[in-house]
Amino acid sequence: MSETNRLALPRIDAAQAQKHVTHNEALALIDALVHLSVIARNAVAPPVSPAEGERYLVGAAPTGAFAGHAGALAVFDDGAWRFLAPRKGWRTYVEAEGRFLLFDGIAWISLPVAISEVQNLRLAGIGTTADAGNPLSARLNAALFTALPTSEAGTGDLRFKLNKQQASATVSQLYQSNYSGRAEAGLIGDDRFRIKVSPDGATWKEALSVEPATGRVFFPNGASDLAAAAAVTSGTPAAYVLSAPLRGPLPEGALFWLVPHAPNATALDTDPTLQLDGIDATPLPLKNFDGTILPQGALEAGKALAVRKTGQAYYAQTARVPYGWLNLLEDGGRFAGVLEPVTPTVSAFADVGYFVNQNGTTRTNFGVARANSLSFGGTAAAMPAPIADLVGKIRSGAALLGGSEFFVMQVNVGAGTSGGVSVQGTSFYQPLTTTRATGKAQTSAFYFRVMSGSAVIAPSDACPRVLVDGLIHNHLADAPERVFTPAHGWKHMQRWLLSPGGGSTSCWPLRATPGSVFLIALPAVVQGLETLPWDIGPVPSLRVWR
Repeated sequence: MSETNRLALPRIDAAQAQKHVTHNEALALIDALVHLSVIARNAVAPPVSPAEGERYLVGAAPTGAFAGHAGALAVFDDGAWRFLAPRKGWRTYVEAEGRFLLFDGIAWISLPVAISEVQNLRLAGIGTTADAGNPLSARLNAALFTALPTSEAGTGDLRFKLNKQQASATVSQLYQSNYSGRAEAGLIGDDRFRIKVSPDGATWKEALSVEPATGRVFFPNGASDLAAAAAVTSGTPAAYVLSAPLRGPLPEGALFWLVPHAPNATALDTDPTLQLDGIDATPLPLKNFDGTILPQGALEAGKALAVRKTGQAYYAQTARVPYGWLNLLEDGGRFAGVLEPVTPTVSAFADVGYFVNQNGTTRTNFGVARANSLSFGGTAAAMPAPIADLVGKIRSGAALLGGSEFFVMQVNVGAGTSGGVSVQGTSFYQPLTTTRATGKAQTSAFYFRVMSGSAVIAPSDACPRVLVDGLIHNHLADAPERVFTPAHGWKHMQRWLLSPGGGSTSCWPLRATPGSVFLIALPAVVQGLETLPWDIGPVPSLRVWR
């Protein structure tokens, strides 16, 4: 009697007697093999009381009725065990494990191992259930991505790619604690690489951003001292040592203090350079914060220096007589009344006459920088978060709870389009003007923070120099770094104003897109062309001293 090729079903021969026996045998085999499902695999002994139709995959070294049938398919049929040898390509569902197996001609293997391609899945969950919000989800303790080696026709490299549709979109990695965001890294809203952190998943601060065109690194909230083994200065100025140990390489824009060194506390009458042992291979130039070269004898021994490293040079914040300025604005930039309050505290916000709204702009009180605030561990009311950020920029330590209080002004830019400038293909218009005149030469400064929209510092023939956070800012170039957005946080702007005739109006420097909102704090106008520290804070008027 012959058999079929795939399932070895018996054929009915011509003129065969009792054809029903052969037919029923074939039906029994079909019933056992079609839509194959087994109770368990690797069975070494038959169950005590099997039910009709039960099937098992026999394991190695079987006993009892399974003896001698290792690797076979055991089927209980008509009160007896029938054993069938699996053939290549057979598939079965193992009920005890909830998985499919495939017989590859030698052994039963898990079916997913045999799948070489899966395309256009809508959802995929590993150890969890994927959904529309997270179509690819995994619940596991470890994951590994490794490069395909050259021995397997790979390159040995591994590049993990994340792509977004356009520059204004976001592509990032979000790190969470109990499903609440704590850190985010990526291209967030533009093409600058950014790292943001949050204490609660709601309030975020940008810790670092990298400018794509130049590779320059920015620290919007400053850089803390780096704990490490002690380093000392060498070269010039030998009259100074580090106030705290540092370890290199220093990040771009890192700030540290040099303090007088008693054994060498003499005036510095050589070309100023600076070298930090273990960080710099050779002495680097030491310049003014505005980028100009310090002349011989420009630094005075006995005075601490705030120094910032940018590129292959160091920049000193203070030279000779620091903090020696008085504010020509009658309210001292505190927006708390005219004349400026004599006391450190303030009571009520007062708008000022030296600002004039343009293009439908309006101005309101945003809040007060309060002394002894709960924001820094005090007992008085907490400050709005942006104001606390500003106080942290201009003060540190115990001073966070003290100092002169001041109000912060909110500027809501109107829809008008006069006084426009174009930067990077976007038009920015004039929200304010001022009513004060420059005289021959003055320095104006203020803190600003864009809350929504964007702003730029406008070009001006009367303004030969602009500093932003103490560094030269090119307010004439059509470049991305000219555009300020909410991601930049608080910035301190100062600029020189020249009027050879002696009477030009001091025009307001910021231009903004219609509908933007930005904050202004602590404006100051100082007579003469000066370089103010970017963390100077309130510059008092003469009113405080009269």
